Amino acid sequence: HDNQGDTWVARRTVDGAGEISLLERSPFDQWIQSVYFIMTVFTTVGFGDMSAMTNGEIVYVCFTMLVGAVVHSLIVGEVICTLTSNDEKRLFVQDKKELVEAFAQHMELSDGAAAEMSSWVSMNARLWMSKKYNRDEMKELIVGRYLPRAMLANLPLQLFQGKLCQNRLFTCC
Repeated sequence: HDNQGDTWVARRTVDGAGEISLLERSPFDQWIQSVYFIMTVFTTVGFGDMSAMTNGEIVYVCFTMLVGAVVHSLIVGEVICTLTSNDEKRLFVQDKKELVEAFAQHMELSDGAAAEMSSWVSMNARLWMSKKYNRDEMKELIVGRYLPRAMLANLPLQLFQGKLCQNRLFTCC
């Protein structure tokens, strides 16, 4: 501006009587007032105690409003993404636990083996989620590709309440 008296900084008074201009204050006070102005624009609060009057101020405020809308949208988007991701992980873990429970019931696993498998799947499902683990991989997990060796070795003894290993067809082979 050619004349500083035309700016919002000059029009802004910082005392109760309305006599001391912001131009007469320290650079720190001017900075604080500027941050206050930017925050009222970015948050769309707009208390009305400061407003743009010259063309330059209006252009600046319009630009600031656009930037504020973009920044606000990015922040809200990230919050929504985080909340959705947490809910998606919870649902994924629940889905995998239900799959293991159905498998354990169908194969008549003992309660202890079913609980051990369910616990192991619950602990590892978040890792699978980050690697986009799917049902085909879960099938591979159940047939032994990812299960710990000790659990895998114990699994045949637990199938159908141990009756599978007691079957004469399997004991003679």
